[in-house]
This record gives sequence, C-alpha cells and structure tokens, in this order.
Amino acid sequence: MNRSLSWLVLAALALAAPGAEAQTYRRTLVPGRPFCVLWNIRDFVYRLDAAGSLRTPGDTEFSALEASFSSWQALAGTCSDFTLTRGPDIQNPQVGYLRDSKDNQNVITFREADCNDVVPPEDPCIEADTCANEYACWDHGGATIGLTTTTFSFRTGYILDADIELNAAPNGRGFLFTTVDSPTCDAVLSSSCVATDLQNTATHEIGHVLGLDHVDVIGATMEPTAPPGETHKRIIDVGSAAGFCDAYPRGLPPIQCGESPDLGRRTQAVSQGPGLAPMGCGAAPGTLLPAAALLGLRLLRRRRERAGEGRAAAPRAPPA
Repeated sequence: MNRSLSWLVLAALALAAPGAEAQTYRRTLVPGRPFCVLWNIRDFVYRLDAAGSLRTPGDTEFSALEASFSSWQALAGTCSDFTLTRGPDIQNPQVGYLRDSKDNQNVITFREADCNDVVPPEDPCIEADTCANEYACWDHGGATIGLTTTTFSFRTGYILDADIELNAAPNGRGFLFTTVDSPTCDAVLSSSCVATDLQNTATHEIGHVLGLDHVDVIGATMEPTAPPGETHKRIIDVGSAAGFCDAYPRGLPPIQCGESPDLGRRTQAVSQGPGLAPMGCGAAPGTLLPAAALLGLRLLRRRRERAGEGRAAAPRAPPA
C-alpha cells in the first residue's frame, strides 16, 4: 500500500423518527479536512446477501430493499445520471474493505445472531475485530437497528466501498424487520404488522452510502432515530433529495463540499462524538477508535463483558 494514501473507515449508525419535511441536509465530511465523502463513479453496484432474512416471510425482504434503492434511483432520474444497480446476490458477504483486492463488493446483509451469543469468549476474532464476518453476527450493540460502513480515501474523500448491516438478532438483542404497510404492532410483534420497517431503515442507510450524514430535523430521511411502526422515511424528504442532487449533478463531475457557495451554506459538520446507540456517527484513521466512535466504545464494552466485568450502559450525548 502506498504510504502517501491514507484510508478511513466510517461507521454510520442508522435509525429514524417522525416529523416535518427537512429543508436542509448534511454531507459527511472527511474528518479534519474541508471536503466530503462521495463516489467518483456514476454506477453504484450493490449486492444483497442471498440468505436474506429468516425472520421475514417469503422473499419480502428483497422486495423491500429493492423498493428503497428504487426510491433513490427515481430521485436520480430527476437530477442526476447516477445509477444504483443490483448485481448478483452474494453468499457469505464480507463487510469492510480489503486493500489491494479486486473482490470488494458493496453488500447488504442481515445479521440474525448477536456476536455475544455465538462467539466463544476466547476467540481471536474479538481482538481482531473480525467476529461479525467470521460468524455472520451483529457486533455493534443491541440498541442499533442498522449500520453502514464506508471506506474512503483520506486524501480525496472518494468512497471505495460501502456495506450495510441490519440488526435482525432475536431474543431482544435486535429488531424484527417487517415489510407490510400497516397496522403498527402493539405489544406483540409479528411479521403481519409494522415493527421495524425494513424499507424505512434501508432508505436511510442508502443515504449514508451516498454520502449523506445525519440531520437533527424531525422527520427527515437522515434523522437518526426510529420509533417502532415508522414508515414515512420510505419517502425521501426534500432536504435529503437536495443533498444527493447537489452532490451528483447530471452531466457534471461529483461536486465536492466548498465548490459551491450554496453548498457551503447547506453543508454542516460530520456528527460528533459518542452518543446514545441510535444517534451516533464516528470516524477514525484505519479502524474506529473508542474516543472517536460509538462503535469503538461498544467493542470495548463487549470485551469487558466477556472477561466477566458485566455490561455497561450506553453513554448519553446530544443527538448526531
């Protein structure tokens, strides 16, 4: 690897919440740099985990994910020549970017076991931070619905890889993803009512894939919390739409932050610091660091739990 080129991995925690249409957006900034994370291509190819989810009936999870991508593609048709194309489904997808490999894929996968339940306490993957891929398990804390991991060049901000994990672990560790339109589930969760809406969650996560950050506007697609039964984030709000269209204008190169005075006014800083599970974003050189990312804090807590020190409560902080 050329030492002149540094890499960053950005983990964007996803959820959502109800409210008014957003009139603004945030693009994800490269930490410490005056420019943003974005794709330098116009054909984003994604691949779904062929295993899907055992907890959703039939193949409805695939239809819901496709509907989320179709919403962004329909938006692109109004302002951009950016395309989102589904490649062949993939077996045993690997989340994260392998340097110097030609086999990196942008994947979407359901994690249907919590790593705390399936990883032996002394497994070397704990120290190596590879348990999620080795055991196909959720490794990011039980209060988080989904997580997008984006790898990009620190020098240019260009995205190299973006993967989405969905926390479908059972037994209170994760969430029941549903694909129906109504009604909202009451105390009893089932696939016949809306618990955690898959299309709602995926539409938000794809926003992260495209370089959008969280906003603190209630009801916006990129607002970072999601109550049970929410479905309105299936529809991309006008602020998130503006962020995408401004970044990838039709017939022009992608627009970096700061290249337009208008963009400069509407682009705000990356989410800061550790936060309550559904509300954080973080980035750090190479791998996520405890001081910079909620994910790092969770990894530290899990190691202590396996060492017999007990489970720590999630830290509280202002919303991202």
